[in-house]
Amino acid sequence: MTNSSIIRHAVWLACALTAAGQAGAADGAVQPYTPDYFTQFQAATAMDMVNRLPGFVFDGGNASRGVSGNVLINGKRPTSKTEALGDVLGRIPTAAVERIEVINGGAGGIDMQGYATVANLLLKQMDLVSMTTNASSYLMPDGSLAPSLDGNYSLKRGDKNINVTLGWSRSPDTGQGQGYRTTVYAGSAPAAEVRVAGAGIADNKTIKLNYGQDLLDGQLSWNGAYNPWTYHSLASYDAATRSLNSNDNAGHTLEQGLAYTRDLAHGASLDLKALYRSSGIDADSGFVSGGNSGHSVTTSSASEQVLGGQLSWQALDGVVIRGGIERAVTTNDSSVSNNPQAAAWVQEARVEGQLSSAWQVDNTLSAEAGVKVSHASLANSAEQADAKAYVYPKPRLRLALSPTPALQLRLRMEREISQLNFGDAAAYFGMADKSLRAGYPDVVPAKTWLCEGAVEYRFWERGTAMLSYTQSHVSDVIDRMQIRTPNAVYDVAGNIGDASADSVTGMLNLPTDSWALPQGLLKLSTTWRSSSVTDPATLETRRLSGEQPLGWRIEFSQDLPSQRTAWGFSVDNGWSNDSWQTAERDTSSGSGWARAFVNYRPASNMMLTLELNNLASRVITYDRTHYAGNDRLANVVDFVEHNITRTQPFAMLRLRKDW
Repeated sequence: MTNSSIIRHAVWLACALTAAGQAGAADGAVQPYTPDYFTQFQAATAMDMVNRLPGFVFDGGNASRGVSGNVLINGKRPTSKTEALGDVLGRIPTAAVERIEVINGGAGGIDMQGYATVANLLLKQMDLVSMTTNASSYLMPDGSLAPSLDGNYSLKRGDKNINVTLGWSRSPDTGQGQGYRTTVYAGSAPAAEVRVAGAGIADNKTIKLNYGQDLLDGQLSWNGAYNPWTYHSLASYDAATRSLNSNDNAGHTLEQGLAYTRDLAHGASLDLKALYRSSGIDADSGFVSGGNSGHSVTTSSASEQVLGGQLSWQALDGVVIRGGIERAVTTNDSSVSNNPQAAAWVQEARVEGQLSSAWQVDNTLSAEAGVKVSHASLANSAEQADAKAYVYPKPRLRLALSPTPALQLRLRMEREISQLNFGDAAAYFGMADKSLRAGYPDVVPAKTWLCEGAVEYRFWERGTAMLSYTQSHVSDVIDRMQIRTPNAVYDVAGNIGDASADSVTGMLNLPTDSWALPQGLLKLSTTWRSSSVTDPATLETRRLSGEQPLGWRIEFSQDLPSQRTAWGFSVDNGWSNDSWQTAERDTSSGSGWARAFVNYRPASNMMLTLELNNLASRVITYDRTHYAGNDRLANVVDFVEHNITRTQPFAMLRLRKDW
């Protein structure tokens, strides 16, 4: 689909929104919820409260990729990239929460960062001391245990606050199990079958420290985290001869972040942030098969440095203007003990400026428009001359209209720029024979123009129905591509052309009070996806690699305050997707996942949780169709490999105590 057709569809939808706005007026842009509302749900933490917000679906984002979640704390997003948003909220007791505001469409000048709805958690200005301990353990079918223990201490006195978290955990690799691998060859060779059994265990330690205080008429906060970890796995392959594969990995992450916020004169405010993050991994892998053995060690390190600032100004009543700049330098370095040519060093330097404005037109209509301009360069140790700089503008427009208190219509138009995979970039630029890619352009980020329209309707007290449609046009899609020479075919990452994509998402939150299930909530959600791109090897039309055509999830939960209990279950359809390489087509799938839980409060400051996970014993399959000559263009199948693994159900028992 062309850019002009996307814009035309957006204009039609905008006209429809404007016309619908004449139907009426109501203040549905900001919905406040006080702690009293959550008493019926026995909420103990801010995370419990967020999960009970009517019609709100929590999204923790991806902090390591710079994608913030949809929950703010006092109007700000946490700066840490090592701590999940859900863990931050889980440390805040309900006693510290003054109220939670559910904000739709940028009302109040909030920076939505791409979300249609965000929750703003407002904390009380009060002295507070709290301490929480959690003890838990995995319970596996063979009787083995994997215990964990963590504790959190929080102190707030006047303008100063400190938070300390210590944790240790062991967790089994629940994606491994027993299965087999069958290989069927195109020729007369008999099929080969191998029985496979694998297991793995991870060990994590965590130290986190957060400190904040007032400084120079503003608020200064510092966060630090250190996380050493190990992972060990062993897999056996039983055929004519027995083979063993082992992995002994160890690594760590270290982070320090600094943020400063200050209100200035005439409705202006200043936000500054600085972040340094580093990580290292030593991956020791080995194999033994018959009389043969092998061993290699891959060492990799990464670092990220971020400096940024943003100035916000309440220009008029209901109008907020923002401007800011951010510089980020990310470096990745890796080497393999027995393959010096596999060493790679990649560094991305990015400077991004942004200017935006949020306008609360009235109680029914809000708008946000802005543009980000990103200047990025990618340098590689293999050949510094390969480093090139690119400038990408990223405009965006968002409209939200509430013609009635129960109904909201939303429109979003935006240009998104993908982040290059460092492994792909290193492999492409670091080819031993530079002449192989002499006739091919450098790999560049994918650019996406998208237009999204959504309708949301709220009913009863906690009921919500939402339907959204997203149409996207992607240029410079990144996927595997072939480089052909007279003697060989090479498989590399590269830009394979343009693509179109469509998705439809539906969500229904249905209270069950009228079904003799008081305080119950049934959640249904589904997403359908379709895309089209030209395959670089066969020149035929196919889906985008990694796209799941259909996903759905069913959840139910019920609070029973008089019994001091809550219970629930969830079921989803797993996943299934295809990916294409020059020499093969791969299909990965996992059957549905079923989970059930029970929470019981023997005391007001104590909660015991039992979780039953993977009740349907998920089956994971991975199929490879390999083509002769390492080239799918000839369409001659060399062999087909079928891998299947049946995972085990497991339980988790957790005890939380608030002091």
